[in-house]
Amino acid sequence: MYVERTPPAEPPCGDCRVDPFPENRDALKIFFITRYQFIMGMNGPIDMNHLAIDSAIEREGIRDRRGCFGKLLILGRWWIERVNEKTE
Repeated sequence: MYVERTPPAEPPCGDCRVDPFPENRDALKIFFITRYQFIMGMNGPIDMNHLAIDSAIEREGIRDRRGCFGKLLILGRWWIERVNEKTE
């Protein structure tokens, strides 16, 4: 984001990152692996590909598969709403 500025700039600090709650780390890890695996409709993304999510959960060896999957669906819905807001 800062590199694309004219003139290029350095980020204001390295301490701005927010650490997720421990119970959400697995879901965020899987989200960032699958974040471009959308099912597309006429006006943009409508859902995340559940097979891609399930495959990533299995590949990463997540213990609480059902809980992680549920968190991913919530996070995916939020992400899709943000994407659709930008395209309106």
